Amino acid sequence: MACAAVAVAIGNFQRNRAEQKQVAFERIESARHDAPIQVGGSPVDAALLDQHPAVARGRWLADKSILVDNKVHNGIAGYHVITPLRIEGAGICILVNRGWIAASRLRSELPVLPPVAETTVEVKGIARMPPAKAYELAPEIAVGMVWQNLMLERFRAWSGLELQPVVLMQTDAADDGLVRDWLPANSGALKHWGFALLWYLAAAAAAIAAAVFSVERRKHEA
Repeated sequence: MACAAVAVAIGNFQRNRAEQKQVAFERIESARHDAPIQVGGSPVDAALLDQHPAVARGRWLADKSILVDNKVHNGIAGYHVITPLRIEGAGICILVNRGWIAASRLRSELPVLPPVAETTVEVKGIARMPPAKAYELAPEIAVGMVWQNLMLERFRAWSGLELQPVVLMQTDAADDGLVRDWLPANSGALKHWGFALLWYLAAAAAAIAAAVFSVERRKHEA
């Protein structure tokens, strides 16, 4: 019966995860149809802007570009290309995830990044709050172009730039060869529902086994 109780608890956890993912997916699907929010020179409310379409106008700071490692697309290892955009008429910047690029066969060779316009541009995308912390085997020092994780505080310290508290996942078409596939095809909740069902079945099997054992024990005692 203890095993059954543990299995039910794990099943409930998986069910809750499924419901949370479904709610988050529905929120993203609803927000993607909203009109883009203009990101200006004043710091935005990251929580309100998170997962909403946004647009920023400014100039690229290509010399501050970095590559975020360990990003896989269709089974191919690569990087996310991050470039700050200095917002027009302001000193603040917004980090733009320009898309995915494949890694070279030799890890020591970095891919050649597509150039950016040297004039003022308008960039459309989905605003996202990057994680404040990321799991790391050892504290990463911001040295060089390739980073294991993107964290705003670390980028601020490394670049000396003032940053908006969100990252803009670029969605507008740019003929640069980068892959921009940010929107999930589904919520991923089905996987958790499957796990929940397995744990509930395990709980039922444990309860049946306990009942059978109890009946057999009573027979022997009689």
